[in-house]
Amino acid sequence: MQKRILHRSAAALAALTLGAGLTACSSDSTLNDAPPTDPTNIIATTSVWADVASAVTGKEVPAIISGQSIDPHTYEATAADLAKIREAGTVVANGGHYDADLYRVAEQDRIIHAIPLSGEDHDHEHAHDEHDHEHGHDHDHGHDHGHDHGHNFTEIPTDINDLEHIWLAPGKVKEVADAVAKRTGGDASEVDRRMDAITEKLNAMPHVHLAMTEPIAAPMIWGTELHDLTPEKYLLTTLNESEPSAGEVAEFLELIDSGILDFLVVNSQSTNNATQRLKEAAEKKNLPIVEINETPPTDMDFLDYFEQIVDEVQKIVDEADPRTDAQLGNFAG
Repeated sequence: MQKRILHRSAAALAALTLGAGLTACSSDSTLNDAPPTDPTNIIATTSVWADVASAVTGKEVPAIISGQSIDPHTYEATAADLAKIREAGTVVANGGHYDADLYRVAEQDRIIHAIPLSGEDHDHEHAHDEHDHEHGHDHDHGHDHGHDHGHNFTEIPTDINDLEHIWLAPGKVKEVADAVAKRTGGDASEVDRRMDAITEKLNAMPHVHLAMTEPIAAPMIWGTELHDLTPEKYLLTTLNESEPSAGEVAEFLELIDSGILDFLVVNSQSTNNATQRLKEAAEKKNLPIVEINETPPTDMDFLDYFEQIVDEVQKIVDEADPRTDAQLGNFAG
């Protein structure tokens, strides 16, 4: 669903062949002193999952990728990064292709993940208790792609496990938190409470219409009345990590100009000329813009950031004039 988050560098690949010697000399002071087999010796691939794990364990969990100054889409794993993952007794990961170049060096039984690991089938035990995909995107299509060699979407996903920005699915965050608590002896009750509150807010929102320059909010709106009108061809292009064509951008610009959208979602950490044009068109139209980033600001915890995003959407929705799909004409999707 997004550009491959990690491109393994030559140095990192070479590191995998050095074995225990490299691991022994690459330990980092941010990791716990516990031995690798100790589940409490924990690390996360991104600051999002580190914050979730920290809330459960009550201690600071280190992350490989953190801060908005780093573009997760172009991040290259280093030998030191991979050594930290290999040394950890528990690795908290996103799953899918998003952070595969990090977690694949870990023993699978040490990995806690929100969506199936790259190469796993979708009958995996993770994340099958989410709501049906009703209004996340109203195109009723299936898909037949796998996770072994990256996404190749030909139709709109109908399985939440294909949405790699999965940390914005409250139910998935709860699953990860509960798994961390079970493995480390922590307490997930506060994370569960906060995610339940977010879910309640999202489910109470009326039927409003949005579009996204990149489908980062798809897991958040899954199963809610927040209706994604992003043009299908544009959406498929972004899902397949490609640049949208002039025609696809033009169709999106027409949607913005129509005045039927209630807000536009922009991923500020994943931009190009097309997304900039769309954002400028929305600003010209005075269309509310919700910026959602891959990682929270350095000085903000992910759970706080998630609540802030939902509160911002709530404010926009409260001021919107909800319309039925029948009132949207050709843009209904």
